[in-house]
Amino acid sequence: MKRKLLLVLCMTMLLLFTGCGNSKSIIIYSSMEEERNQDLSQKLKEKFPDKDIVVQHIGTGNSAAKIKNEGTNIEADIILDLETSHIDSLKDNFADVSIFDTSSFLDGVNTSNKYITWTKYSVGLIIDNKYFKKHKLDIPKTYEDLLKPQYKNLIAMPDPTSSGTGYAFYLNVVNIMGKDKAVEYFKNLKNNMREYTSSGSGPTNLLKQGEIAIAMGMYSQGAKDITDGYDFSIVELKTGSPYNTTSAGVIKGREDNSDVKEVFQWLITDFCKYDKEVYLPAELFKEQKIMIKNYPDKVTDADMRNIQDAKVKEDLAKEWEKVNG
Repeated sequence: MKRKLLLVLCMTMLLLFTGCGNSKSIIIYSSMEEERNQDLSQKLKEKFPDKDIVVQHIGTGNSAAKIKNEGTNIEADIILDLETSHIDSLKDNFADVSIFDTSSFLDGVNTSNKYITWTKYSVGLIIDNKYFKKHKLDIPKTYEDLLKPQYKNLIAMPDPTSSGTGYAFYLNVVNIMGKDKAVEYFKNLKNNMREYTSSGSGPTNLLKQGEIAIAMGMYSQGAKDITDGYDFSIVELKTGSPYNTTSAGVIKGREDNSDVKEVFQWLITDFCKYDKEVYLPAELFKEQKIMIKNYPDKVTDADMRNIQDAKVKEDLAKEWEKVNG
């Protein structure tokens, strides 16, 4: 009798351990900001209470490096908000997303069968109105204006080699002036630069701390700061607003997991649309509302040729060493 009872207990424990071994979390690598990731995590819990879904924040450069090094063996199942130039260069590691329903997107938004456009974000100048009024400064309207001595130590820009926001400015100047003149321009601009930040949100954070008067940053962040009570203004350059794009995809082989498929479909339809309405107002969907206060009513795109070309970005990163090497 005791032997039979022991056998039953052993069988029960074996089944329990086997069951635990078969359960697997769905891992999402997200390059979104903390607030957006927290919102995503909460909505995932509400939508999929029976699924174990983990959202891990990882910067776009680090995310790309992990995919490049680990390939399809990476722990992540889904990649969100990865700079498009990165994901395009690594597309062999991603599943064919034509199996997903993208009918809610505007025509022409998605141009690859390896990834889905996650966002398009515009950037420009965000200025401290109080500082400008106190010191009677002219508002800069062109890249050349930023070279004026009156702005010495008042400007912060994200480093183009670590930030998609910084790269958007850099590429735009290259497209306007040509590579050589652009490099010379940024060498001269360095005289007025207080800091090159590692992240795209760095300049606006410095602006809020009163350490600078001009942030080269994202319109969405400037709009949020104004809504939060900061006396800032968003300034579009005469040559238009630079922009960059990010995309989302499923690691090759994970599309065979029905849970991963279900979660990714919800991400690219429901949450992506919500994200654009609440956080980053890029027009990606056929039916989309803009809920962000103080965001510019009209944004004119700057010349952003080659924004998704990884080879161009790699070459320009080497050129940047001449500026900030």
